[in-house]
Amino acid sequence: MRDPRAIAALVFTGFGLLYMVVNAASLIDQRRALGQPIAPWQAWVLEGTSFTAWLALLPVVLIFASRLASRPLPQAALGHAAGCLAVSLAHTALMAGLRIASFALAGEDYAPTEPWSDRLLFEARKDIITYISILAVFLLARQLAVPAISSKTSPSDATALVEVRDGSRVVMLRVEEIDWVSAAGNYVELHGNFGSELSRRTMADMESELTPHGFVRIHRSRLVRRTAIAITETRQSGDFDITLRSGTVISGSRRFRQNLA
Repeated sequence: MRDPRAIAALVFTGFGLLYMVVNAASLIDQRRALGQPIAPWQAWVLEGTSFTAWLALLPVVLIFASRLASRPLPQAALGHAAGCLAVSLAHTALMAGLRIASFALAGEDYAPTEPWSDRLLFEARKDIITYISILAVFLLARQLAVPAISSKTSPSDATALVEVRDGSRVVMLRVEEIDWVSAAGNYVELHGNFGSELSRRTMADMESELTPHGFVRIHRSRLVRRTAIAITETRQSGDFDITLRSGTVISGSRRFRQNLA
């Protein structure tokens, strides 16, 4: 397994499950020690609904992290700040809904004693830590995946193959045949001396596969192979144009200019 998102999901699920069990058991013991016993099922519902809500939101967090991974640091930081806030609100709302439904099934009402504003702040503090933990595991897995992928390939990219699948049609392309890749709706389009090929994949997946072979993102919807570049010309706006050795000209965004440094 070398997909950073799959690794992050597996790690979070394992530690999250352990954290849920420990918290539920601790809550039962603490309430008993304070003379305010809580029914064991209530403790498991309180902790289990939080974990379940995070599991539901985990794919969203990992897709978001994957898309921001190649962005410049300031842009990525702002994106994660907004994402963390949105995820925290969604987590609290989903968790509350699950608790209300669970208590109702048991014939009881779920009614927190504190105001919802206090509950949102309380959950936000924990959610920020959880979000950062997921992001850290994803970025670490993504960093470790590059040498893992590289070590499994031949010293020459000439033997590295990219599978392009569209329905029942499968084309195997050598990496050095591909000059650049562009987004095309729900597909990506690979360009080279073979012409172009469509594949139903995401740009994030293509970037993860091609980065070890010298491809860099120059635009939110374009990747280019470094060795295919002949000329780079920067515009006054900071955006730039790349002339490939084949003569094709493609444009890049100033936000990704540092990727060519």
